[in-house]
Amino acid sequence: MLDCSRNAVMKPEKVKELAKLISEMGYNMLQLYTEDTYEIKEEPFFGHMRGRYSQEELKDIDAYCTSIGVELVPCIQVLAHLTQLKQWETYAPLFDCNDILLVGDEKVYELIDKMFGTLEQCFTSRRVNIGMDEAHFLGRGKYQDKHGYRNRVEIFTEHLIRVKEIADKHGFTLMMWSDMFIRLHNGGEYYGENIKLPKETIESVPDGVELIYWDYYSKEKEAYDRMLTTHADFHNPIAFAGGMWTWTGYAPNMQFTLDVMEAAMRSIIEHPVETVFFTLWGDDGKDCSYFTMLPMMFAAVKMAEGNFERDKIAKEFEQKFGYQFNEFMNLELPNITKEESSHFHNPAKYLLFNDPFIGLFDFTVRRDLTERYKTASEILKDSINGREYDYLFQMEKTLLDVLKHKSDLGNRLRTAYQEDDRKMLKEILEQGFPTIRMNLILFFDAFRKVWLIENKPFGLEV
Repeated sequence: MLDCSRNAVMKPEKVKELAKLISEMGYNMLQLYTEDTYEIKEEPFFGHMRGRYSQEELKDIDAYCTSIGVELVPCIQVLAHLTQLKQWETYAPLFDCNDILLVGDEKVYELIDKMFGTLEQCFTSRRVNIGMDEAHFLGRGKYQDKHGYRNRVEIFTEHLIRVKEIADKHGFTLMMWSDMFIRLHNGGEYYGENIKLPKETIESVPDGVELIYWDYYSKEKEAYDRMLTTHADFHNPIAFAGGMWTWTGYAPNMQFTLDVMEAAMRSIIEHPVETVFFTLWGDDGKDCSYFTMLPMMFAAVKMAEGNFERDKIAKEFEQKFGYQFNEFMNLELPNITKEESSHFHNPAKYLLFNDPFIGLFDFTVRRDLTERYKTASEILKDSINGREYDYLFQMEKTLLDVLKHKSDLGNRLRTAYQEDDRKMLKEILEQGFPTIRMNLILFFDAFRKVWLIENKPFGLEV
């Protein structure tokens, strides 16, 4: 599942390129996550200036995917996660609060009907992922002003039934994230032990709706076993979505992805789950290329086949792509600031933006971080040698070249100031700042290159 809603909308030719790669690995489905980034002919402000896919582009991508045996599944939102839509005056009245649509409003269902009308014209698949996740304040804004306090399970279910009626009219079957059914009975939390859902909630889910259990965090197989047991209470088909971590800044989180993927797949193969897919989200601006996850995409297929031998997987990956598995793993080095690498922090982003005269995040900088970044830069330099994905390694290397000078800048400035070390302050002023500025420009150029190779220009300005 490719997130094409967080500033970056992947170019149609790049979607097709990725579809071909995953098809050759053994995948047969690709979901295109578009909140408002697809064209609805009667709605000119839907996705305006966001790089939305035209209907012609969607038809072209769909035709290509169909030709190579990949089902292109639309993945939209019909309840929450519609912040970008709300900014337009014409749509603001359709919202309950935050990014959540106003359930029960007929104009909302008119818009959703137009959404499905577009999907019907552009996609061969008659499956659609309608989202409906993380609607945390459902019924607590304009809805409550209008209808008073109501049980949110009832509000949620009523909306789902209306959406399913629209989907039925257009010939679609529904997939949706399952978290709201559990959160509404579990204090707002999705995960946990011994979760039992009321019979009336289980029975309220319409027949044929495929529920997607998503988990991007758990490193223990038992956590997946527990959640799959909870989901087994539903009479609906259950799908699973894991996460390939491309959403914590400029660098991917590879080791953490691999660890949680293995735990998930070891559990999945023991449970009756028919549909398994992995999400590549672009939270907070889509800073990271989805092509960085090629080894994770490859490993997931091998694990689905029952192969969990990482050395064997790595060897097969190198034979297919001409890159060592660990070369791609090294793309996460900007985020590795300590010995324990299996995490999902993003120092590469927060230290890049950390103001050296304020130093809000200076406390996170270890004494050896500068040397770590210098070493990491040299490691990535060795992978830039005229191959297809040089541009990805170049971007991460230029980021490291900024961080090796800037990450501890605030601490050096503060120490020199406190000690009245004017020689050091002058050296930072005359040599440190210009070096960082030069490297920052090189990083921006490299980032811009990656963006324009893979994505439409819209969103880069953000």
